[in-house]
Amino acid sequence: MKLADALREWDPDHPDTVALEPARLGLTADSDADVLAQALHHFAARLDAFVERERNFTRDTSHELRSPLTIMKVAAEVLADDDSLSPFAQRSLARIQSSVREMETLIESFLILARESDFGLPEEDFLANDVVREQVERFRDLLENKSIELKLEEHARFALHAPPRVFAVVIGNLIRNACLYTERGVICVSVEADSVSVSDTGCGMDAEDLERAFQPFYRGSRTGVKGHGIGLAIVRRITDRFDWPVELASTRGHGTLAKVRLPKAMSVDEALPQIG
Repeated sequence: MKLADALREWDPDHPDTVALEPARLGLTADSDADVLAQALHHFAARLDAFVERERNFTRDTSHELRSPLTIMKVAAEVLADDDSLSPFAQRSLARIQSSVREMETLIESFLILARESDFGLPEEDFLANDVVREQVERFRDLLENKSIELKLEEHARFALHAPPRVFAVVIGNLIRNACLYTERGVICVSVEADSVSVSDTGCGMDAEDLERAFQPFYRGSRTGVKGHGIGLAIVRRITDRFDWPVELASTRGHGTLAKVRLPKAMSVDEALPQIG
């Protein structure tokens, strides 16, 4: 049956609504198969329109947020050069700058997710260590008023063939998450031959929290923090698309370890001989 064949070939991730048009399937009018085909075609069209609206909304909103965010960032940088600020004003300015950096990370994440499966970003060979190092330095200011050491341990060097911005968003969200949920101790970012991990000495999670950690807006039993509950959800959506398995291990009250495995990691000599 043509309808059955069309459904076997139909990809929900890339819905082809034309393939389910009853007229193309040569069905007898008002037959059971014709009614089913019409219902499926209507559903596919609505699904396609919904996904497109969601993608456009995410993209447009993220772009619109960039303009005021840039203004705040520049204004904060100007104020930071004013030596006459009182200690209270300096602390307030530090909080503003921290929030701006968090929003930059979220907006970049939303823009990438709005691009759907291929992200619309060019893939290239790049040194993963450079991206990790940049993200560590970017979030170091989040810990200015905390008794926390943020350190980077590079036990190996490896390259990836992927969009560098996508990899940066994954690592950045993991570091940001550790910064938000840690009040004292150490946050350690480790680079191995085919993985990157972020460990912290924060509040940690219990078994229920771990099970639901990748759900959007879920913060579970963790209290007294300012996270939005979407960082890990963003990480999961991106890593699933690139087949970069992400793992979480945590103990309530003792901290969390997040690890991203990169099965297609390449040696530096193989991918980037000029860096060697």
